[in-house]
Parts: sequence; structure tokens; C-alpha cells
Amino acid sequence: MKKVGYDYRILIGGKLTKPAKNETMEVINPANNTLAAIVPKCSEIDVNLAVEAANKAKTKWKSTYIGDRSDLLVKLAAIIRAHQDELVPLETMQYGGPISKTSKFDIPFAPAELEFMAGLGRSMTGLTISADPSARVMTFREPVGVVGLITPWNFPLVTAVSKLAPALITGNTVVLKPPSCAPLTVLKLGEYVVEAGFPDGVVNIVTGPGGEVGEAIVNHPGIDKVNFTGDSFVGKRIMRLASERVMPVASELGGKNPMIVLDDANLDAAVEGATYAAFFNSGQNCGSPSRFYVQDGIYDRFVDRFVKAAGKIIVGDPMDPKTMMGPLAYNTCRDTAEEFIEQAKQEGAKLLLGGERPNTPETINGAFVMPTIFEVYENKMDLMQEEIFAPVVGIMRVKNAEEAIELANDSR
Repeated sequence: MKKVGYDYRILIGGKLTKPAKNETMEVINPANNTLAAIVPKCSEIDVNLAVEAANKAKTKWKSTYIGDRSDLLVKLAAIIRAHQDELVPLETMQYGGPISKTSKFDIPFAPAELEFMAGLGRSMTGLTISADPSARVMTFREPVGVVGLITPWNFPLVTAVSKLAPALITGNTVVLKPPSCAPLTVLKLGEYVVEAGFPDGVVNIVTGPGGEVGEAIVNHPGIDKVNFTGDSFVGKRIMRLASERVMPVASELGGKNPMIVLDDANLDAAVEGATYAAFFNSGQNCGSPSRFYVQDGIYDRFVDRFVKAAGKIIVGDPMDPKTMMGPLAYNTCRDTAEEFIEQAKQEGAKLLLGGERPNTPETINGAFVMPTIFEVYENKMDLMQEEIFAPVVGIMRVKNAEEAIELANDSR
């Protein structure tokens, strides 16, 4: 496992290099708040160089036979898979996802995504349409050009690859910025890109704060499209900046996912699904439900079993294979979750489980929050309206499906 002493490099123009200003930043292990690694901290200078390299490479990459592009994606997938034993603990160390998950989901899904897109890309063609007996219309699929990819910290490698693979197979060149708090596996990805033999400048990776490096990518006139996953506030800012030059943006932003459980539900399946979905990755998942609307007839049984099931989740050192839930990604996430918990208590929600940090030797210094369940009586509470991105959920009793749907649709 490469960490503090490892010389991480950014990737610009096919070269693994240091930033122009030779600045660095720290990556902190959220399980114990110790230093995990020191990585490059880029500036606008590096973004300019990366965008220049991507633009220089785009014409040749666009004209590269799609089968050759596909072969490179498959080769990159094989290299990632060969380094899985190294990548798994790195992924766990940088954002706290338990190794039981990063070994089965985070890292294995990355090469699978590359292989899937490599196959799909070979079938991408335009259309030939007979408009009338004397005319024939042909359509062509063209790459956008240079795409800026700004990725989140909750699944660092696989989310980066899920954006990178379709961009590359369709003939685009890329400037990729991983999250500043969890860039390690994406920086390793840069090494594998070089090893796989991608042409210089096709993939460029820069690291640094979103407010400086991310914004420089969005504002750069040499970027033709931005793909962003992250906070809604940041996403709105990106869209405003992009609108100044009518640049397309693809965004996956925040949400407040509901789960409805009606009287005729399979109780076993409902409890199992709710427990897994709500607390998967410590609730740091765009698809995790954090508000539950449960019908009268099944409510008491569901709540009783849901609380018991959540109470059995093993919270601890994410490097321990027995651990089911690790810390949040950093201290600010934990602090925000605790603020929501205290506010819910003050607003009259009934705490059914958790609401505190675990108090064990392996968790006492980390960004941990126990699985937390509230019984809620008012849908307008922030607990039921705001994305918390933590293992904190609220449950409301409803009379019927119509009420459940109405409440589920009543969110910010």
C-alpha cells in the first residue's frame, strides 16, 4: 500500500509530473484523522497546460479507429485488475469505505465499467435514412472535444472511471479532477493510463481544491463540456459559469430519496432493502433513501425490525474485513450530520437508534456516526427535506399510498 512516502504525480500531456508551483496538500485518513498521503496541489497554470495538451491530442484521438480505442480501454481495465490488491486499501484509507465493500464494489466495478464501454463503443454508429426515393440522409456521431470531468469522493475510482470510459470511447480527450480529499486511486489511474499506452494528452489528471482547480476547468475556453458529480450548490455555480459561453454541462447533484413501504409489502424484503440502502457506504450514496413513509398497518412491525437490523451493523475500523460501516469521508461530514441530529431532537423527532459517535478504541479519533433512526411527525423538518449524506434517516407513519406519494414529492 502506497501512502505518505509515495511520490504521487499528476498526468499532463502523457507525462507523470509535479505541479508548476510544486505545491502539495495532505490527504487525511477519516478513520483516525492521521496523515494518509501527501499529493500534488495544482493551480490554474496546471489546468491550462492540461487543457492545452488535451486540445493538441483531440484531432488524432478523434480519428483513431474505434477498435483501437476500445482495445486501450480493455488494456487499462486489465492493469487496474492486476493492481486491485494495492488499490483496495488505498480506496479505503482515503475516504473510509470499509474494505469489505471496496474489495467487492469500488475497485472491481472500475475495470468492469471500462470493459463494458469498450464493447458498447464498437456498436456506436450513425444512421442512414431514406427521406424519399431520391434522397438519403446520413448522420454521424462526433465527439464533443475536450471534456472536463470533476468527480466526487464517495466512490473515488469507479465514479472517475464511469465518466472517463464513455468520454474516451466516443473520441473525446479529458481533463480529470478527482476530489481533493480522496485523489489517491485516481492518481494511480494516471500511472496505469501511461502504462496502457494511451497517446499523450488524451487523459490528463490534475488535483487540487475545487474552488481553484475545478473552477479553472469550468472557466477554460478550451473545455467543450463539463461532467460533474457533487453538491447541488457547486453544481448550480458550474451551470451559471458554463452558461456564460453556452457550454453543455452534465451534472449529478444532491437529492433526498424517499422509500415507501405499504401494508402489502414483503416485510423481510422491505427491512433488508431499507437497511442496506440507507446505511450502505455510511449513507454517502446518491441513491440512499434517508426518509421513509410507512403505512399504518405495517408501521410498527417495520420500525421494530428496521431498528433491530440497523443496530446489528458493525461500525469500526474500515480496514477490518468484519466492519460493515466505516467513518464518514471527513470531519466536516460528521459535524454536519451531528448538527442535523441535534436539530431533529430539538424539533421533537423521537430518536429510535444511534444519534452518537461510537466509543471504541478504533473509532474514537475518526469521523464516525452510528446508524441513526428518528421517528418523525412533520415532513417539513430539515431531517426530511435536506440531503445529509450520512447514516441518519427519518420515518413517518402514513395512512395510504396517496399520502405517502404526496409527502415523498414534497421535498426541496
